[in-house]
Amino acid sequence: MPYNRPCALLIAVALFLVAAPAHASPGIPPAPAPAAAPEPDLGEEQAVPVPKDLAYGVAARLRWVSVPGWLLNAFTKYNVPLSSWGTGAEIFRRHGNFDFVVGFTYQNMSPSDGNWLGSTADPVTETNFVQFKSFALWGFDASFRWHTLFTDWVGMHYGAGFGLGVLSGHIVRQYSQNCTAANVTDTSVCKPDPGEATIPTSVPSAVPILNVNLGVDFRIPRTKGLEVRLEGGFYDAFFLGGVIGYAYSL
Repeated sequence: MPYNRPCALLIAVALFLVAAPAHASPGIPPAPAPAAAPEPDLGEEQAVPVPKDLAYGVAARLRWVSVPGWLLNAFTKYNVPLSSWGTGAEIFRRHGNFDFVVGFTYQNMSPSDGNWLGSTADPVTETNFVQFKSFALWGFDASFRWHTLFTDWVGMHYGAGFGLGVLSGHIVRQYSQNCTAANVTDTSVCKPDPGEATIPTSVPSAVPILNVNLGVDFRIPRTKGLEVRLEGGFYDAFFLGGVIGYAYSL
């Protein structure tokens, strides 16, 4: 068979093209390889941003405490109203104009010694001379308080909460003698026999606390964080008083 030179040339070219490495087409850059995902940083956690209007504070309270006669008259015919004092302290967390407050309060709940008579009792035979011996309320409460500021330095607040109160001291009574409806409040005449034994009065060791307050706020512009409050309300007894506190912004 004669040697076919064109055929041999085509076979050689075909073998060269098969064996040669592929080249990208001129003018078209190769596609970039995908970037590797960054490895997570397990060494440090990202800090949570603190709100600019977040603050914590402490305050001290001083109060005049009262259980008035008109309230006691709903349960008794004759009584001795309470006019006493209380004090306490609180810590609070403030976010904007809202406070969450935890407080501790002491209230002297001992009225003066005197005659008491139930609403349906006979003054001649059932008048009791009652003595409160170091009777007091120790209260722990949590409450919510809102502020409304009229200017940078004056505003008002209002709030409410609940708690638990522990009673200390005790109450004793004696039946009074020589009593009539006309002289039951006169302890120089309607009075117990000194030789008669006293009768202990049963009282609960703990009571629930209802805390309601309303007042005026004063922020001290030249001392950042210092504030004064005048307030009144109900804390198992009516009260009027003042509070001085300090709030620290984070």
